[in-house]
Amino acid sequence: MSTKVKIIIAVLIVMLLTLCVIAIVYVTSKKAISTPEGNTAPPPTENEVVNAPKMGRFDLGEFVATSRDEELHYIKIQVEVGFIGSLEKELEERKAELRDKIINILMKLNVQRAKEDYIDRFLHKDIERELNSLLGKSTSESRIIQVVIPTFLIN
Repeated sequence: MSTKVKIIIAVLIVMLLTLCVIAIVYVTSKKAISTPEGNTAPPPTENEVVNAPKMGRFDLGEFVATSRDEELHYIKIQVEVGFIGSLEKELEERKAELRDKIINILMKLNVQRAKEDYIDRFLHKDIERELNSLLGKSTSESRIIQVVIPTFLIN
């Protein structure tokens, strides 16, 4: 066989394999969005959308704390929490306790760990876990579900 024929056969094989992959992806995606009976799932009703839990936001303000490094460094962050349920009044009443807990978390960090934890979102999860623990809301319907840190500075 000549090289031209070999190239044409190779191109045809690649095209057939591509078509097979596209067909498999199409069938799999259709199965993924359908119900067990084979029908596609209907969109949520208006009642389901209205009854979805609403997330509130609460601003805890800015925090400045010294790091655990030998040299003097400051860690400055701003914290906002997202919550579900009726926590706003309790968050307002216990704001001083919540702020103290966040400052304690920050003061346990050195500069390198603070950067890594912020990038990997471990700092967000630590704050969320500690605040829910302080509020006694770790498994209830009313709890903090998100921590947002819009400002993160190290001096």
